[in-house]
Amino acid sequence: MNFTRLSKLSNLVTNDLKRKPTIIFEPNRSGPIRMFGMANDLALNIDGDNWTIPNDLQPFLKDLAKSSDSIEEKILKIYIKLCEDYTYDDNVLSYIQKNDDETFFLPDEYGRSPDSAWKEKRKLHKRRNCFEISRILAKSINEILKQDGKSGKYDVCILWDEAVTHYFVGLVCNEYCLSLDLDDFTQIKDLTRIKTGLTIEGIKILDDPSYKFSSALRRFNDGRSKIAKKHIEDKRKESEQEYNANNNSEIFSELSSICSDDVQFLRYAIQILKEDYNLDSAGIFEYLKEIIDTKISARSRKKVWKEIENNPGTGIRYTRCLIVKIDDVQYIIDVTKEKADEIFREFNPEEMHEPNAKVKPFNLGRNWDEDPYDGR
Repeated sequence: MNFTRLSKLSNLVTNDLKRKPTIIFEPNRSGPIRMFGMANDLALNIDGDNWTIPNDLQPFLKDLAKSSDSIEEKILKIYIKLCEDYTYDDNVLSYIQKNDDETFFLPDEYGRSPDSAWKEKRKLHKRRNCFEISRILAKSINEILKQDGKSGKYDVCILWDEAVTHYFVGLVCNEYCLSLDLDDFTQIKDLTRIKTGLTIEGIKILDDPSYKFSSALRRFNDGRSKIAKKHIEDKRKESEQEYNANNNSEIFSELSSICSDDVQFLRYAIQILKEDYNLDSAGIFEYLKEIIDTKISARSRKKVWKEIENNPGTGIRYTRCLIVKIDDVQYIIDVTKEKADEIFREFNPEEMHEPNAKVKPFNLGRNWDEDPYDGR
């Protein structure tokens, strides 16, 4: 590992976050470790869990290693593959405890230092949090670099933003420096964006004077929308043009009325996200949250938790839902529902005060010791 390069990565990420990240190394790294430079100004740590590549991802990496793609294209394809295959486990957020205005805590048991039973139960589904997905991404990139005989030219690590208990991946070589964050919680996550044809926004080019990685990223993003609302509007226009071309005036008239107001626009967006993209609950939440904020206003909505119906004996899981007020009427976007026409409905706030209410205020305040979750 090259501490000179890692120091550059740390400084650039610090400038971006306004906080120094902790650089996390792989605990079970094979082969001798050669160190170059000084680590005087670095915050370093060894991960508490092994970095492994899931069995179902290994054939993809094997084929990718044999391809003639550039290293930059291979890194992007790994990133995109994980975004396509995995979804965000927003239940993790229900355990976050606020320490002060800028720092938060999360139980180590939730994916940071998991035991073998947790890992086995995680294999039953595709929901992952930042701890888990970062390990897969970092390990997969290292494996591709190893297959290409270029491990010594790159340093790949996990970056820990301790203040907000968030993990993401850092990569630095002599030509460029970047951070890769599939589940950046400040926006629609790339775990959702890629599934719906939006641009990649979780890869930050911190330094790339030759535009080597920037060019590969730009080629992928060309022709894609950055804004969720615009993407849905474009989908609507495409459908209108198709119906119009077929002279189906009845359907065209019906579709034209779909987006005549905010309520119908949200219903149409949910239909697209559920039926065309089959988005998970966390993905629909993020998409609709941005659409509401950009089309209506952030003041019109609030977050709530909805308890997930689980099998007996399974740890209680929650997912985020939205309450939005439009023309003095409250609606709930209940992302736990499977059918598009059941997700959006009028909402009576008294539902939250009923016995055994499933909709909960957003300040759940879950305590792991009293209310543990088993990972399923």
